[in-house]
Amino acid sequence: MLITLRLSLLAILCLLGASAAAADDPHDLSRRIAALKARSAALAAGIEKAEKRHAPHEAARERSPPPTLLAAAAQTQAGLLGGTGPISWNGIALFGALDAGVAWQSHGVPLNGAFPQGLEYAVSKNGARAGFALAPGGLGYSGVGLRGAREILPGLMAIFAGYTNFDLLSGQLSNGPASLIQNNGVPLAYQSANGDSRAAGQAFNDYLYVGLSSRSFGELTFGRQRTLTTDDRAAYDPISGSLAFSLLGYNGSLSSGDTENSRFDEALKYRVSLGPAHFAAIYKFAAPATGAGAANGATYQLSAGAEIGALSFNAVYSHVSDAIALSPLSAAQMTVSPANSLAATVSDNQAVLVSARYTYERLKLYLGYEYYAFKDPADTILAPFVDYNGYAVSVAANDAFQYHDKIQQLVWTGLRYAYDSRLDFSLGYYHVWQNSYGSVSCATSRNNAVVKNASTCAGAEDALGLVAQYHFNENLQLYGGLMVSAVSGGMANGFLYPNSVDPMVGLRYVF
Repeated sequence: MLITLRLSLLAILCLLGASAAAADDPHDLSRRIAALKARSAALAAGIEKAEKRHAPHEAARERSPPPTLLAAAAQTQAGLLGGTGPISWNGIALFGALDAGVAWQSHGVPLNGAFPQGLEYAVSKNGARAGFALAPGGLGYSGVGLRGAREILPGLMAIFAGYTNFDLLSGQLSNGPASLIQNNGVPLAYQSANGDSRAAGQAFNDYLYVGLSSRSFGELTFGRQRTLTTDDRAAYDPISGSLAFSLLGYNGSLSSGDTENSRFDEALKYRVSLGPAHFAAIYKFAAPATGAGAANGATYQLSAGAEIGALSFNAVYSHVSDAIALSPLSAAQMTVSPANSLAATVSDNQAVLVSARYTYERLKLYLGYEYYAFKDPADTILAPFVDYNGYAVSVAANDAFQYHDKIQQLVWTGLRYAYDSRLDFSLGYYHVWQNSYGSVSCATSRNNAVVKNASTCAGAEDALGLVAQYHFNENLQLYGGLMVSAVSGGMANGFLYPNSVDPMVGLRYVF
């Protein structure tokens, strides 16, 4: 087709040449026309030969099927390395992130591929060893996901998204409960990294949902979803999503009290924007567990906020019934409980989260506060039972807050500064504190160190994080920074060391 177009253009040029000849010298018209016809005939013969040579290739191209997803991925590989976006095919996008580096810990533990964070970057009970380690997820989890959207009516889109986190160094899917079972009955000084998590080895352990989206009426989705408090922590944290430099990013329990409250299964979520204001709600239908006494109390969150010029702010209210916090079995519990089961604390939690961000040119300032209260559950869950992650619980405490509600509060602040288009710096300070909620008054037992430092006594945790990021392009980042953290009072109960320093350097690739 391209060759035929060229032939047509040549014919037009011949006619234009003939017209110009007539205008310049009418007596020489016949000679010039004859010369142009001879040249046109020669060009036509050359074009005919070229078309014959090209015909087999054109026929093969027309017979070839549409490109597959793998072919589309191969075609976009060069673009990805140059800094373009996710791989797309027929309205479906493949996206994700890879993140790893090297860290040094003053009081750390060995890497555990099942533990979602990989290493215990903040101060932890079992932190006992100093040394270097390969470190995953400095700026955030490694993961991969799919998302898609298709217009089904004018202005109305059908949407879906799914994402899973994994450990880049071991290839394991994030699975907090599995990391706990691996440390059942193990003394603190010999444990590997472990902790509870809503990610429990599911194929899509972060989120998986379907829904409808409209610019006028908002977005309604159903499935496994991030809670509103989790969304806010990512939006208003100066070191957003970082596991190695942010206490908000590392500690999932700073999401309405328990890390398992960071995701809701079988949840209906609605978000809408009206001018500068935005509103959201989420309700969980899934039962917290299966077993004696397991009920399905109301679990939901509501939020409201606004974007006014350079100022963004939001507030969230959370109510969670029968929240479950898992922990490893002690050596004594192992003698009477199945080795592949866990211990649990059950509670009803309420929380209020208020966050704000202000942007001034290349500087962003952050401020946040969260208040959450733990109380004994209205519906007790008797062990043994199976929690909503599918793990067996053989020891359950339903009366951990029988004397007083446990009140835990969090405040954070920080900044993010873009030095130029490639280099930026982030700084965050985080302070958590709790009240005394046990049967003994810690305030009147100052001479008794055992009582004063009991886990039910007042205490605090502080963390300071700093990180610099260099962006080679919109996909690849080099980063380096550190987090210093410490605990005191009741929040230091059982810790081998009350502080930790964790510097790290690494690379993060986002596609």
